[in-house]
Amino acid sequence: MTAMAATEPVSDQLARMSAQIDEISAELRCQRQEKEKWQELAHTLVPVTRDAFDVASRELGDLADDVTVDDAVRFLRTAARSLPKLEAMLVTLDSLAELIEEVTSISGAGVAKVSEVLAEAERTGWFSAARGVRQLAEAVVAEYCEDDAAAAIAAAPRVVALLRALADERVLTLVGQLLVPLAADAPEAPPSLLALAGQVRDPATRRGLGRALQVVRQLGFRP
Repeated sequence: MTAMAATEPVSDQLARMSAQIDEISAELRCQRQEKEKWQELAHTLVPVTRDAFDVASRELGDLADDVTVDDAVRFLRTAARSLPKLEAMLVTLDSLAELIEEVTSISGAGVAKVSEVLAEAERTGWFSAARGVRQLAEAVVAEYCEDDAAAAIAAAPRVVALLRALADERVLTLVGQLLVPLAADAPEAPPSLLALAGQVRDPATRRGLGRALQVVRQLGFRP
C-alpha cells in the first residue's frame, strides 16, 4: 500500500483528500443543523413546560389539603387493577354505539313508513271522518248534562241487549221483509173487506197479526 501511495500522483491524493474533507464538512453541517433544531425545540418547550409545571404545582397545592400522595398512589393502583373492567366497558360502549346507529336507521325507515300511512289515511278521508266524529262528540257533550250521561250509562246494558236482539238473523230477515212492502208503491184502490178476509185466512198473515198485536200490547194499547 505504501508503494502504491508513493507511486500515486500528488494531484490525485490532494483531490481525494479534498473530497474527504468536503464529506466531513457536510456531515458536520448536518449535525450542526440538527443540533440547532433541537435547541430551537428546547427553547420553545421550556416556557411551555415551565408553565405546565407551574399550573400543576398550583393545582397540587390546592389539592394538598384534600388529597395526599398516598391517595394518588392508591388511585393509580385501583385504576391499574380496573383496566380489564375499563376495557370491557369501552367494548360495551362501542357495541351500544353500533346498536344506537342501527336503531336510528330502523327508526328512520319506520318514520318514513308512518308518514306514508298517514298520507294515505289523509287521502282516503280518515282524518276528515275523525274530525266529523269529534264535532259530533262535542255537540253531544254540549247538549247533554252530567245527569243525562249517568242515565245513558245506566241504560247502556239494555241498549246492548236490544242491539244484540236486533242483530239476530231472524229479526233482520223480518225487518227486511217489512221494509220491502213499505218501500213499494201503495195500490191505487184500497183492498176490499172480502179481500182482507181472504188474506186473514193465510197462516203467515195470522202469525204477523199476532206479533203485531203483541207489539201493540207491549206499548200499552188494547186492540
